[in-house]
Amino acid sequence: MRSFAGKILIRVPEEIHKQLAKEAFESGRSINQLCLEAIIARKALKNYDPWKGIDQVRDKNKKLNVKKLQSDIAKAIRDVRSGK
Repeated sequence: MRSFAGKILIRVPEEIHKQLAKEAFESGRSINQLCLEAIIARKALKNYDPWKGIDQVRDKNKKLNVKKLQSDIAKAIRDVRSGK
């Protein structure tokens, strides 16, 4: 079984890096925290597929409990910010 160190190196265009750095500084967070929040939010939206048409996405997400989804995303972001 493969082990994972918990590190991911990604390359982004300079302008994206600049924008992330500015947002991180202004919010008092790190670029790592911003990226982790985005990954967790994306994971929470596992039924979302940007390559599908809006009708397919809407049909797939009809059964989602929006309030629970919002709550789950907010909790995941709070956990990341608190280091959990």
